[in-house]
Amino acid sequence: MSSAELIRLYLAEQQKVMENFPVEQLDQVAAMLFETYDSGGTVYAMANGGNAGTLDHFLCDFTHHPFVSEDKSRPLPAGVRRLRFVSLCGSPSELTGLVNDLGPDEMFAASLAPFVGGRDLVMAFSGSGNSPNVVRALTVARDAGARTFAMTKGNGGRCRELADVCLVVLGTSAFPGQTGANDNNFHFEDMALSVNHILVGLLKARVGAAA
Repeated sequence: MSSAELIRLYLAEQQKVMENFPVEQLDQVAAMLFETYDSGGTVYAMANGGNAGTLDHFLCDFTHHPFVSEDKSRPLPAGVRRLRFVSLCGSPSELTGLVNDLGPDEMFAASLAPFVGGRDLVMAFSGSGNSPNVVRALTVARDAGARTFAMTKGNGGRCRELADVCLVVLGTSAFPGQTGANDNNFHFEDMALSVNHILVGLLKARVGAAA
């Protein structure tokens, strides 16, 4: 295939992923996010690899975007409740320390366990749904009574059993770099950022209506 044909293939696959996107599950996640915000809870998020970098984008958007005026010229009044968002991938020192002391499977769970509670929402992003560090942390979150959301692909893996809502990105790919064991991974990562933007926009609308 030529480069142009491969570009068209990628975009055609992406369009199909979007057409089959599980809207009902994301609507349930939005409801959990609103409950967390209304109760003064914290959103915790975790992922591995490139998705861990995407959580920096989540952190910026969730922390600030819903709480500024529509033209972004000023913050909303100080009396408007803010949302606390914590990326469990945010500190290289903490992560490498926990990996060194407790092992990679425990790094998210150990960071989460001292703080997570029943008012909180824990968000997990794992393409396979079986990443041991994500599975372990979801178990900790569930045991603490927190709301849990996982975004996966394929069959959802263990995350499908552990999360209150498991959003599975459907589809398969013939595009180079996301075939075989990595099937559909680029589209999964693309949709993770879309999930961020959708949830942030929904929260902004809710905050704006109440401000």
